[in-house]
Amino acid sequence: MRKPKFDYLLLFVLIAGLFFGTWRLTDYFYNKELINQQEEFLTNNGRLLLSQLDLTDLGSESNLAMMHQFGGELDERVTLLDDKGAILYDSVYPHLTGSRDSRPEVKTVLDSNSVGTSVRYSDTLKEELLYTAQPIQQGTQLIGVLRIAKETDAFAPKTMSFRRSMFVVLFLFYLILYGSIAYLIYQRNRPLETVLPVLKRMVAEPEKSNYVVQNSSSWQELYVTINQLSEQLNETYAAFNATEEQFKTLFHELMIGVFIIDDEGKFFMINPMMEEILQVGAADQHHYWEVIEDHKLIQLIQQIMVEKDQVHQEIVLKQPEKRDLDIRLRYLENTATGDQVMGTVYDLTHVRHLEKIQRDFVGNVSHELKTPVTSLIGFTETLLDGAKDDPELTTEFLMIMQKDAHRLQRLIQDIIELSKDSDHVPEELQTIELSEFLHQQVEMYQHLLDKKEIDVKIHGPENSFFLTRLVFFQPIIKNLIENAIQYSPDQGTITIDYQLDKELTLSVTDVGIGISKEDQERIFERFYRVDRARTRNSGGTGLGLAIVREYSQILGGDVTVESRPRLGSTFTVKLPI
Repeated sequence: MRKPKFDYLLLFVLIAGLFFGTWRLTDYFYNKELINQQEEFLTNNGRLLLSQLDLTDLGSESNLAMMHQFGGELDERVTLLDDKGAILYDSVYPHLTGSRDSRPEVKTVLDSNSVGTSVRYSDTLKEELLYTAQPIQQGTQLIGVLRIAKETDAFAPKTMSFRRSMFVVLFLFYLILYGSIAYLIYQRNRPLETVLPVLKRMVAEPEKSNYVVQNSSSWQELYVTINQLSEQLNETYAAFNATEEQFKTLFHELMIGVFIIDDEGKFFMINPMMEEILQVGAADQHHYWEVIEDHKLIQLIQQIMVEKDQVHQEIVLKQPEKRDLDIRLRYLENTATGDQVMGTVYDLTHVRHLEKIQRDFVGNVSHELKTPVTSLIGFTETLLDGAKDDPELTTEFLMIMQKDAHRLQRLIQDIIELSKDSDHVPEELQTIELSEFLHQQVEMYQHLLDKKEIDVKIHGPENSFFLTRLVFFQPIIKNLIENAIQYSPDQGTITIDYQLDKELTLSVTDVGIGISKEDQERIFERFYRVDRARTRNSGGTGLGLAIVREYSQILGGDVTVESRPRLGSTFTVKLPI
């Protein structure tokens, strides 16, 4: 944008040019008019002199004396020439001779018998002169030429005062004109000079409020509008920042992968979840083929860039690790930053894993329920077919049916335990004394312990009180004890240790068959058994340790196992106080 100082400079140059142009033009016309007046004056003087000359003898002494006197009185140079232009007499140089027929004023008279004038430099006098020449006629015949000349410097000083006055008038006129126009420019530029810095600050610092502090009746409405615009811009910028911050927070906290690829193939935006799926970091401004290792995903992106369409597909990402992904790709045209490809990726790996667990659970439940139900139906049908008439056989069948019924009851009870929703179970926090509570739980299995001659030892400090949700804590202890009894050999030992410090650490150790390293990773899965035949024979449901793990997590803790085959196992539960 042109600066205001340039306007004043341009105006000054223009006004100065007009002033000097006007002055030169005025001076030219004035000088011309002055020369015309002097020419007329000299011509009149010449006519006066001609009226007194003796035309019968131009070179007479009386004529020459009269011309000498006339030139001296009027301070004019009088020259008499014959009809050929030769000098007969010159009042300044009486002895001057030669021809002057080539002089403009003389040539005019010789050619047309009319008055001739000329302003030129005199080689004789070495100064500028005004010449007038007029014919000397006798009748109609040209008999000579009378030329009168006067120095231009002689009448110029008389006009100097007028010229100075005219110069001053023109100077004042153009000075006033310059001041008036400069004031109008200033009035025009004043709001611009006031508002422009504010507008620049508004653009450079939109987060700050910038106001015009001026009081002007002419531009008050403009200043008020600028101040309102500044307030609105400040509010809009604050809202934009808040929205952008919210968007960034949402974008980074999304549990689905989102990315945008620009028309150069670089990641314009990518959120942390997508980087986690791809197992990369700082992928921004890198080409997608440099970041993505899986060829299937690269081909899908290339397909979208070529077809400029959209696609929805599930793929199995094999690199860097196997993942089930639900991918939606869309081609975006004519965005603010050019054409782009936007992708949203749902990681279905966990969902697919849960679906598999659900299928396995349904299959295992069906299998576990089928065995006792089939047994009950079979023995019932056998009894109804006539076996009930044999008292011994009936008693044996009823005992087997009772055993299967109890097993079915335990299975259903464990499934109910696993289906409990911790959010819908009342808190019912209770304080228990750990030593007493553990002894009570062991006593519940005393008949099994006596049967297998198993010795149970409880180690821990007396008077240790623990606040917990008993509805979850009791099944943990119950299932750990049942598991230890189930896998302990006859005449074995079960040791229960507990320690209450910053957290409760409780461990149950048996000297049973132990668990291999491979089985330790799956021992807490539902219906998983290390020794299936042994578990079914003992009446186990395969859900006990799954209940221990889930209830431990509900209480904010966890369970771990340490075991070696044929050396026994130790299950350790850690719960926060």
